[in-house]
Amino acid sequence: MRKGQRFTPARLVRWHDSGRGTGTGADYQPWHQVTRDDPSSRGRSHLLNWRFGRLHHLLSDLELVAFGFASMLTGVVDLREQFPLARDEHLPELATYQVDSSGHLAPGTLEIADTLGHRHPLVRKGDDQEPWVMSTDFLLTLRNRMGRLELLAISVKSAEDLKNERKLQLLRIEREYWRHQDVFWLLLTPALYAPLVANSIRIGMPWTIGQPDVREELVSACAAMSNEIRGRTAVQFLDLMGSRLCLDSHAAQCVMWQCIWSGALPVNLSRPLRLGEPLELLSPAEFWRQNPIASRRTAWSH
Repeated sequence: MRKGQRFTPARLVRWHDSGRGTGTGADYQPWHQVTRDDPSSRGRSHLLNWRFGRLHHLLSDLELVAFGFASMLTGVVDLREQFPLARDEHLPELATYQVDSSGHLAPGTLEIADTLGHRHPLVRKGDDQEPWVMSTDFLLTLRNRMGRLELLAISVKSAEDLKNERKLQLLRIEREYWRHQDVFWLLLTPALYAPLVANSIRIGMPWTIGQPDVREELVSACAAMSNEIRGRTAVQFLDLMGSRLCLDSHAAQCVMWQCIWSGALPVNLSRPLRLGEPLELLSPAEFWRQNPIASRRTAWSH
């Protein structure tokens, strides 16, 4: 059983040798995975198939919600979860996507911990010990408006984690790791979004994550019907879409939710989105403020 597994120096070496933490897109292997051979996570684990031809390994319900927020962003080129941080000096992570990877080297977690005066975490078994491989929960690769690639690092933590001084030290190391590479690092906690918004994200994910992409003309047609939402419940709007666009109930749900996900149908996610509840539209700016990753909100203040 997974709960019987333990982290050991030999396990870290075995993961490294098997290629964990390397690759991009469909070839990426998360450092921590949801398998029987991995030590168990603290929360409920999830495996999701999104758009990159592989399973995404999420280790908690908080990571599931964060994944939902991240999947709404435009310009997502890659999403690598459980991303390992280099312990030693290394090329910046963005160099993975660049043909010419020359340039300055970035410090690893061992040097950063020493500079900050924090003890670097270790893993031990008997007399054998090895520096722990720290990780960031999500590393997004985005294409910005100028057409250039940029990275966004996201650490997902509970409110309780921020009350623990040792965990704050580890977060400082992680933050400095990305700061040295000019990568925006975002600390995401449930305090940054409304519980009802998180619930709406969980409701919508089955209709967006792992589903075929809805054709652009259907998204446009759904968005054009937004002026007919007022006074209608979700099920009434779905019925209207189904009859007008010749969609069955499953297809109508996919179109509506993918339209919401893209912001083309900017509904209020802080209202219960059950089928019998009325829908409410927001301005595009108000809609995206509901998403802490899109808004670049962070809980880090230390």
